Amino acid sequence: MIDHQDISDKTVIRLKEDPYLITSERLNGADTGLTCFFFNLGANFYVFSYDSHGVRRHTLIDTGDPMYRDRIWSLLTDNNINPEHIERIIITHRHHDHCGLADLLSRKSGAKILVHSNFRQFIEGPLSEMDRMWLRGFDPSRLRQCRVEYLSPSPGNFSTAINGLDFPLLSEPIPLGESGRLEILACPDSDTMHSPDQIIVHYVPQNPEGVKGRKSSQARPADHIIFSGDLWLMHGPLFSKSFRTLSLRLRIASRQMKGVLSGQKPVRRDPRLQDIQAKEALKHGFGLVRVMPGHGEDFIGTRMIPRCFLCDRDLLVELGYSMNEKKSILKSENLSQQVKNLREKAYADFVRELLDWQESGYHRKEISAFLIRIYGEQYGGGPLVNEDRKERRHRIKETLDRLREEKAGIDGLKALAESTLAGIKRMS
Repeated sequence: MIDHQDISDKTVIRLKEDPYLITSERLNGADTGLTCFFFNLGANFYVFSYDSHGVRRHTLIDTGDPMYRDRIWSLLTDNNINPEHIERIIITHRHHDHCGLADLLSRKSGAKILVHSNFRQFIEGPLSEMDRMWLRGFDPSRLRQCRVEYLSPSPGNFSTAINGLDFPLLSEPIPLGESGRLEILACPDSDTMHSPDQIIVHYVPQNPEGVKGRKSSQARPADHIIFSGDLWLMHGPLFSKSFRTLSLRLRIASRQMKGVLSGQKPVRRDPRLQDIQAKEALKHGFGLVRVMPGHGEDFIGTRMIPRCFLCDRDLLVELGYSMNEKKSILKSENLSQQVKNLREKAYADFVRELLDWQESGYHRKEISAFLIRIYGEQYGGGPLVNEDRKERRHRIKETLDRLREEKAGIDGLKALAESTLAGIKRMS
């Protein structure tokens, strides 16, 4: 069964099978389109479509899981994507559910595959035990038959600073029709990384001349899009309860048990700690940005979440404790004033962010819709993450309640708080 829904320039197709959701839209009022394929099993992939020399060309970000090898052609053509006109494929990292169809699509189209330079070892070998565990029957040597370009940081050490952290640029910006360009960024090195070849793709809008209601070159914050691979997620594949993820969990457990029997100390990888500096930079670095993750649906990224809606674990970190410290310490009398000060700063930051959104050209209804969406997206993930998000939902309502009850209105923000709370109530 297929359910079609049109939302302004965005078309939404909901399916009873994987992909369970397909969306398509025009970007920034221009001729460039973005089609998103969201999967329960396997990773999402994304397709930009644009005119180039009289032909509708396509750029892919990831390619999906090899289990869809027999369906990929119909998925693309049914959504007006000609596989023969794919000109480039950008792979966010080496896991099979993200790159498993790259060889097939590249051979069909002749498209170049763009990957981090650390991806070379994945194709040419030898593979680590961890790599082999994630292959799930996929043979990366197939990619040797394709045009693969290995991207390294530029000799001039060019980078993009996000919240003070440098993300190395791996190529010149890639133009996409009239709508904007793509920046390919490397994830900064970390002691604990999800993958050594993680790439982030940043879509930077460029408003074309003559778009109704916009000044030339004017783009608003939420027009930017981050394609985050498995770096920035609402939830990951291992939080699914499907048989396939159960099978993977059992293999991971078996691997850990073998290590214990051979005298090794068990290694438990807390996903919250993977690429933690990069993730924190992204979470704090944007007033508003759309995020297209490797798993789960797209969401709104905003520094409001970690700065303004502080859960108890946020407070612990701000006070210099480990995120795993007992929360009861926050109730101690000697910390009461510091906790109060952090709460007051969070509220002041919230008001400041709202005023910044207004300054960017967003109207009250748009801002309210963003806040309602942000509230609705605070769920899921692992048990600890879900616990934090539940607390943040409470903080969002608490903060809006305070704004609504302010004695002196702040540029109409009291009415904004009122309408947003009403919208949140309708969600419940």
